[in-house]
Amino acid sequence: MSPALVNDAGQAVPKVLVAVPSGDLVAAGFAQDLALMLGYTTFVRPDMECSIANLKGTYLPRARSGLVAWAVERACSHILWLDGDMRFPKDTLIRLLSHNEPIVAANYPTRQQPIIPTARDIERQPIFERQRSEPLDFASVCGMGVMLTDMAVFQKIGKPYFAVGYNRTTDDFAGEDTYFCEKARQHGYAVMIDSDLSEHVRHTGSFEY
Repeated sequence: MSPALVNDAGQAVPKVLVAVPSGDLVAAGFAQDLALMLGYTTFVRPDMECSIANLKGTYLPRARSGLVAWAVERACSHILWLDGDMRFPKDTLIRLLSHNEPIVAANYPTRQQPIIPTARDIERQPIFERQRSEPLDFASVCGMGVMLTDMAVFQKIGKPYFAVGYNRTTDDFAGEDTYFCEKARQHGYAVMIDSDLSEHVRHTGSFEY
């Protein structure tokens, strides 16, 4: 784990940046869940330092990279990535930290047709349900809407952390979250999915009636 504070018992205490890349607005449900999560986290772990950073912009790779720089400047040990259109339980941060994994996330559906999970298994197939009996599943890539990353990951993989890619085989584009996951895996990191948490995470959107 990246450098963190140490308590009287000699145990590392995480210093977490809650990073929210967004446009001009975030969903009302997201704002409520964020407030509940921070209140719960500070109550359960008063020793742990949490801060929030929001970068507005239309280009996600730039916003996410700026948030990493923000975390580096403040000597954070972790970043909890939360997108402004997500719903999540109040114990999300505590639960993800408990796994002590460099990269651990929730699986959630896309907001466009076909509606499929953002997490893909090692064979690049969507992960629709729990793959094994353990608390965590392996993924090749996963959306970063709810993801905890250890700062050591960014130190090791180097810039650029995020970019939009193009797949000639499928004639399609891949997002910055796919780029990050693939680069992290190339440097020896596993992308883990908390299947239990995933059941309580939602991706909000709107319909035209």
